[in-house]
Amino acid sequence: MKKIFLVLAIICFQLQMVDAQEREFLDNKILYTKWYAADFFNDTTKWAWELDVVYRRQSELGGSDRWSEPLRYSFRPWIAYQFTKMTRVSFNPIGTYNSAPRFPLESDLERPFEREYRTTLQVNNYAYYGRFNFTHRLRFESRWRGIDRAEGPNHNYRFRYRIRLRTPLNTDYFYKNNTLYISNYHEVHIEFGPNYGTNYFSQTRNFVGIGYRFWDWTRIELGYLYQLNTRGNNYQIDQSTGPMFYLFFDLLSKNQRRYKYSF
Repeated sequence: MKKIFLVLAIICFQLQMVDAQEREFLDNKILYTKWYAADFFNDTTKWAWELDVVYRRQSELGGSDRWSEPLRYSFRPWIAYQFTKMTRVSFNPIGTYNSAPRFPLESDLERPFEREYRTTLQVNNYAYYGRFNFTHRLRFESRWRGIDRAEGPNHNYRFRYRIRLRTPLNTDYFYKNNTLYISNYHEVHIEFGPNYGTNYFSQTRNFVGIGYRFWDWTRIELGYLYQLNTRGNNYQIDQSTGPMFYLFFDLLSKNQRRYKYSF
């Protein structure tokens, strides 16, 4: 299993290098926020619920005001099962998304907003090497984009792989209270389907930030995101950069001493 994850990480890095060659990069300033809560249904089960809300803003036509225009709002409820100490599987039956086009070009101002439904299966696998906390996340998404279109939505699939590292600075364990830590991750998105074009390697994300766990079950992160989104012509790439803020109410972590799970 570890060898598989290592290969995926190498592929992720190589795809980002390929995406960066011989392309036109369109600058877009962004501000991302994510709000997440999760807990077990009761004290004796491995079944849990999760909920995340994402809110994003963006600049317009190369401006510097990251709060100028809306970019994305999404709402996703999940049901999850903790199979082992290091592995959790989560399922989001229907997530709702309301997205604006990115606005680095004047022609983008005429592009419509898009509403989307998405069904997602997710696997999180955790690994420890001393104080270093790694997470491998696999997501498979079924997307119905443009659900308000008169001719009906477009449907396609997306596979996502993310590797994340969280490194405690003032303690030796990420799940201790009052832990200050560094967080960074790298993620690649691969899309395909009968109603999809040819920009299969559609997106990469890179994040680095600092976080603080101030209760057993609450932590915040603030960092910087560098994101590349390939447009349908496979030549132009939206280069989105800016701050990202996370707020986690991970009540699952509050129970880690009892269950000895790693979340």
